[in-house]
Amino acid sequence: MHKRKGQTLVEVVIATMIAAISATAVFSVVLSTSVSTIKTDKREAAAMMFKKAQETLKNYVSAVPTETAFVPNGGKWTADTSALNPWALATGTHDISSLLNCPYSSGDPRNPVLNPNCLTCSSGSSVCKFTYTVAVYDCGFGGGSFTDCKKVSFSLKYPD
Repeated sequence: MHKRKGQTLVEVVIATMIAAISATAVFSVVLSTSVSTIKTDKREAAAMMFKKAQETLKNYVSAVPTETAFVPNGGKWTADTSALNPWALATGTHDISSLLNCPYSSGDPRNPVLNPNCLTCSSGSSVCKFTYTVAVYDCGFGGGSFTDCKKVSFSLKYPD
């Protein structure tokens, strides 16, 4: 018997399997990192929107009933498209979806295309919705509907 140069079929199959497993692991890490970065960016954007809305609503809080920010109908937030809520801190749900912008684009970074879901980010949209709900609770002082304490909770729905 003479010695053959080269590799046997078993060696080639094993080397191919090792290369495939290694490539799968590397691509899995890259994909996980990419998805994690996108989620983090969206969470940051949501946190900034919440903070901006909170800061704006603080402008409508007043201890002096004669200030215009306190008087109902004198404190309308222009971003609030809820026709039934003339005052920014009126009890009920307020739609401020008009504050949403949709910076996410898809496709080639050199020639980005606007995410099609962004076109539906408007008032009354089911894809994008940014609302806050004002509830009144008894905090031990006040007594009138405008001097009671208010609890504000936010809700944000944004496209993937």
